[in-house]
Amino acid sequence: MARIFKLPAVGDTMVEGEIVEWLVEVGDTVELDQPICSVETDKSVVEMTTPYRGTVLALGGDPGDVIEVGETLIVVGEPGEDVPADEPESEPVAAAASIPRQTAAPQPAPSDSVKALPKARKLARERGIDLATVAGTGPGGSITVADVEAAAAPAPAAGRRERLSATRRSIARHMTESMQIPQFTSMVDADARGLLAARAAAATETGSRVPLDALLVALLVPVLRDHPVMNARLDGDGIEYFDRYDIGVAVDTSDGLMVPVVRDADALSVAELSAEVLRLAAAARDRTAAPHELTGATATVNNVGALGVLAGTPMLPVGTSMIAAFGMARPVVRLVGGDPVEVPTITVSATFDHRVIDGGASGRFLAQLKEAIEQAAHGAP
Repeated sequence: MARIFKLPAVGDTMVEGEIVEWLVEVGDTVELDQPICSVETDKSVVEMTTPYRGTVLALGGDPGDVIEVGETLIVVGEPGEDVPADEPESEPVAAAASIPRQTAAPQPAPSDSVKALPKARKLARERGIDLATVAGTGPGGSITVADVEAAAAPAPAAGRRERLSATRRSIARHMTESMQIPQFTSMVDADARGLLAARAAAATETGSRVPLDALLVALLVPVLRDHPVMNARLDGDGIEYFDRYDIGVAVDTSDGLMVPVVRDADALSVAELSAEVLRLAAAARDRTAAPHELTGATATVNNVGALGVLAGTPMLPVGTSMIAAFGMARPVVRLVGGDPVEVPTITVSATFDHRVIDGGASGRFLAQLKEAIEQAAHGAP
């Protein structure tokens, strides 16, 4: 009997995946837990293994196809067995938990007597195409996604259109969710001389580059401890105060913004924070970060100054109440002892969930964070 392995959710935010590469073909024999393909999720590229052994009867899509969690990834059965017209219920598999999803409005049902790959059937239903009218070019004359697309033959669109990557689609969803939260941004300028001196001293002591993000996390944690609502989230009609300091650090990658999470940041030294920030940033950029390393932040730091940006108005990550952005240090003339002096200054911008944080609380928080930055010296964080 043919058995279907459906795309599992490998992260809390995963709703779909894009097939990157197949490691097996129709007709191949697969063993239990054998790697079958790599799938790009909204956070990383992961390798999928099959929970069944047998012969590959059908693949749920081609490289580049996007399938939703709970849809067919691969069909395994006996050699020569037909791919079922309707997807049977697969045996329970712990890793293959499906996510409820909305379905499209009913379309004319394709003929059940026609051999077609599961992905092709879905596409035919969505486009209202009768599979009985489509010539199959797949194994044994089965209808493929390409056959359905050719039958649909849509008129070419004007201009250039490019499909969003899985990461970009995830960012779009999260930004849309964030915009539903009443939020506001406040800014303060801080003298960065102590911060820059502390960074230089830490680099000398460790003998390696110290990302500014590591010092910013070290300075932020004690301020969060004094302002618990900044390390919390709205939960129904209450506030959940986190008992941990898992700080997200925004990383610019070629695929879009990624936010790996430094776990237990309050327990790490500046040197340890530096090593962890560098490790996570590298993993985010080469897409090797594990799903759990990209979720669960209690607050977030975004060093927009690394991109040459003077100040930002960061959008609040869903599930938190505060995100802080730090701009590029720039010379500002100030009166020091009556004399004009150029002082390296950074703008600190923080966005808050206005449902739980008001202007007074945000002002006190930023004032203390400004003071921490201005008083920063090596060893102080």
